[in-house]
Amino acid sequence: MRFLRPVLALGWLAVVLSAGAVGANNAALWRPRFATPAIVALDCAADRQFTAEIKASPSAHHWSATLANDLKTWPCRVVSAVYSAIDNGARPGWQIRVRVPADASPELFTLTVACNESLSVQPQSVSVVPAFETNFCILHITDEQIVNQLHTDPSGQYYKMVGTWEEMKWMREPVNLINPRFVLITGDQIDFNGALDGWNNWANWGYRSQGKKIFTRRETMDLENRLSDMCKDCHQGYHVAYVETPGNHDVTPPGKVLDGSTIKWHPISARIYERQFGQRDWSFRMGDFYVLMHDWSSARLRTWEAREYAAALADPAIKFRLIGQHFYTNSDCRDAFVPAKCDLMLIGHVHVTRTIQTSPYCIYEDRAAFIYGTAGFFNFRRTAGGWSCDQTVAPRDEVKDVWPLFTANGLTKKVRANVADPRNITTNSVTIINDLPENFYDGRVRFVLNRGACRTVENGTILSEYGCVHGTKTAVLVRVNVPASGRGTVSVSAGWPVRLPPAALGMRQTG
Repeated sequence: MRFLRPVLALGWLAVVLSAGAVGANNAALWRPRFATPAIVALDCAADRQFTAEIKASPSAHHWSATLANDLKTWPCRVVSAVYSAIDNGARPGWQIRVRVPADASPELFTLTVACNESLSVQPQSVSVVPAFETNFCILHITDEQIVNQLHTDPSGQYYKMVGTWEEMKWMREPVNLINPRFVLITGDQIDFNGALDGWNNWANWGYRSQGKKIFTRRETMDLENRLSDMCKDCHQGYHVAYVETPGNHDVTPPGKVLDGSTIKWHPISARIYERQFGQRDWSFRMGDFYVLMHDWSSARLRTWEAREYAAALADPAIKFRLIGQHFYTNSDCRDAFVPAKCDLMLIGHVHVTRTIQTSPYCIYEDRAAFIYGTAGFFNFRRTAGGWSCDQTVAPRDEVKDVWPLFTANGLTKKVRANVADPRNITTNSVTIINDLPENFYDGRVRFVLNRGACRTVENGTILSEYGCVHGTKTAVLVRVNVPASGRGTVSVSAGWPVRLPPAALGMRQTG
C-alpha cells in the first residue's frame, strides 16, 4: 500500500481555508524550517517546548499550532505569544512558544502555525526525540552542490564537478536507517553561482555542457530559485533533521559581480537564500548541548555570532559546544568564526577529508557529499560531567569514521533494508544490512500494520504506537541496533499490551 506524504489535507485546515478566514503564507513561518529545525525531547515538559518565529502584524491573535507526519496530526499547546523581534533581533515579528504533546511520536514533523491573519506550513521542521541526555550520533555532510537532476558520473556527480538531485535520493535510505539525531550541513547545498561565471549550469537552461555563457540577471535569479526548489524536493522523504548553514555557492561572496555586468550578487543571493531556506546564522540547544551555525559571508552576522557565542561560553549550564560553518580560514572568507575555545568545529568547502587542527580543539573537514554521498560520523556519549565525543578524545580514524553512502551509480546503498520503505513497513519483519564499519545503535524503522493491540518486538524497542489511516492501521515506531558490517532482522507481532516505563525510552520521570 502507499501512504500519501502531503500533510496539508487536515480536516480543520480544509475548513479554515475554504471559509476564507485566513490565507496561506508559508514564508511567514520564519523559523523553524527544513534547514533550521527545532529539536525537542519528550522526557520533560520544558524540553518539549520550542519557539516558532512568525512574521505577522502586531494585531495578530488566535494562535494555534499542530505537528503532522504522513500518518497523523498532533495538536500542540501555545504556551505564549509575544510580539518582539525575530531573525536574531533583526526584524519585528512574533515569538510563539509551542509545547509538543507528551504522546507525540519521536519522529520528524511538519509544523503548521495559524493565526487570524495567515496560516503557515513548514515541512521537516520539528524533530522529536525521546530524551536529550542520552548517547547520540550525527552525520556531517557538506558540499552537496546540486546543479542538475540526473548524474553523468558513477560517483553521482554531473560531469564530475557538481552534485545531483538523484544522488541525494540515493542517500536517503542510509541516513534514515542510521537515524542520527541530526545531519549537520556546512554549506553549498546548491551550486547556482556557476552562472555568475558562466559555468556548471548549462543543462538547466538547455545549453550544451561545453563552453561559456553570459547569464542575465533574470536568468541567474531564476536558476538560484530553480536549484533551491530542486534541493528541497530531493530531500523530501528524509526523516532526520537537517541543520544547515550556507556556503559560497548558496550565498555568494561580498563584492562578487555577475559576469558581463556590474551587478554585485551577494545581497541578491542572500535574499533568495533566506526566502527559500530561512535564517543564515543561528544556534540551538538540546539541554546542555549547544550548536552554532555560522554563515561566513556577512560582517553583520559575524558580529552577532561573537556576542551569541560569548554568552554561550559564559553559560555554565552548557557542557558541549559544536560549531558548523563552510570555511575555516580562506582568502575569500573575511568573516570566518574561529573562537579560542570550542569542543568541536566542522567545516566544508575544499572537497577533501582532512584534519585542520586537534588543539586547542578539533576542526575536521569532510569530502564533498556529491562524491558517492560522503558523510562524516561523530558519536557523542553522555558522561557524568556532560559529554564526550569519540572523534575528539583522539584524532578521528578517517577510514572508520568517513564513508560513502552508496556505490557506483547508486546501485547499492551502504545501509539498506529488504523493504522498499523502512518507515512504512507493511509486513511483520524487516532485515537491515550495514556495509559500514560503525554500529548504529539508535536506528529506526516504522511498521504500519492492521489495527491491533500493543505489539511485541524482537531485536528492537518499541518507542511509540498510534492509530492512523482513519483508525484502520496501527503505526509502530521501533528503535533498532544496526551492527557494524553486519545485518539484523527486526520482527513485530501481536502480543499482550506493553506499557514501557520512561526508563526504557531513556526518559526521566517528571511531575
